[in-house]
Amino acid sequence: MERLNYLVRPNWEDRCKEVGFDFCSILSNDGMPYWSEGVGYKFTLSQIDHLEDSTNELHAMCLQLVADIISGGEYPVEYGLPDHAKALIERSWSEDRSHLYGRFDFAFDGTSIKMLEYNADTPTGLLEASVVQWNWIEDLGLPDQFNSIHEKLIERWSMVTAGLPADTPVHFLSSQGGGREDWGTIEYLMDTALQANLPLSEVAIDDLGWDSRNKAFVDLADRPLKYAFKLYPWEWMFAERSGRSLPQANTRWIEPAWKALLSSKALLPLLWQRHEGHPLLLPSYFHTEDSLPSSGKWVKKPLYAREGANVSLIENGMESELLGSAYIPKYDKRGYVLQEWVDLPVFDGFRPIIGSWVIGDESAGIGIREEKDNLVTGNCSHFVPHSFVE
Repeated sequence: MERLNYLVRPNWEDRCKEVGFDFCSILSNDGMPYWSEGVGYKFTLSQIDHLEDSTNELHAMCLQLVADIISGGEYPVEYGLPDHAKALIERSWSEDRSHLYGRFDFAFDGTSIKMLEYNADTPTGLLEASVVQWNWIEDLGLPDQFNSIHEKLIERWSMVTAGLPADTPVHFLSSQGGGREDWGTIEYLMDTALQANLPLSEVAIDDLGWDSRNKAFVDLADRPLKYAFKLYPWEWMFAERSGRSLPQANTRWIEPAWKALLSSKALLPLLWQRHEGHPLLLPSYFHTEDSLPSSGKWVKKPLYAREGANVSLIENGMESELLGSAYIPKYDKRGYVLQEWVDLPVFDGFRPIIGSWVIGDESAGIGIREEKDNLVTGNCSHFVPHSFVE
């Protein structure tokens, strides 16, 4: 695994923007563009195989955890799920287990892989990991890349929308206040759905209405939502006033409600309880105020948060802030987990995190985010492309 310098494409911004990646040149905290042109990581085929196999193994472990929670009917209190959420989770699991995508975050030094977390509900960074970095290797004539994201997405749409009547659109939803990254992800996913020959409609989730007579969510044209992709977290949907209507509606949600069991960091200690000592996992526990670890180095992470918010360090019983993590009060209300600290590898002063994508139930490729000054990878961390050689 190496971080190498490459030729800077003179038209790299145009190449990014022509596929919808118009936020490629937004400046990160260090004043450099979000997309890192002129550098890239190089892997060996055996390292790529290790990433692929590990992703598939972890995803299977996660699915088994979901199955066991739902079949046992015992939902860990740390999820904070209301009864209407449990009802929808159980219905989604029993009626239709098809789902679209997710992204693991790994610490990887070329040899050892450690799972940091799994965003199985609302991952972003998808466009740059698929067609944008693929264009990069083609433009530079590099040998290969671990990246079948685009093709697998198009294929997967036909599975998650099986039974969709020809005249029924798939609604794509995000918040009006969602940033360019959110709406850029929506637009890219709509493009893959179009290539799968699906009828589409785009609407802000804030603009949805409720038809109490027909028990249906409706768009601005009063069309009921039959199939809906939402880039909006399940925990927010469950908590909102309309959340109690979710089990009544005949909407097939993408991602399905059972994905809520994988998008909370409660997943981390639950996996560790079941697979203690597994080489892909880090020791993880639910945090309580009277049980702070008195020794060692730990990361304290909120059960529910976005973009590295509210993450702190506990070392030898003392808690301190971590550079790159902003404190947001609303993420402080649901509890925390502790995960054993792992040092990220350092290349030319940069620390990469591997985002390993799952499309359906298959590993489909990786995207890399890196930081130099901050210890927490967040919204402004750089995206760096990659290639591999046999």
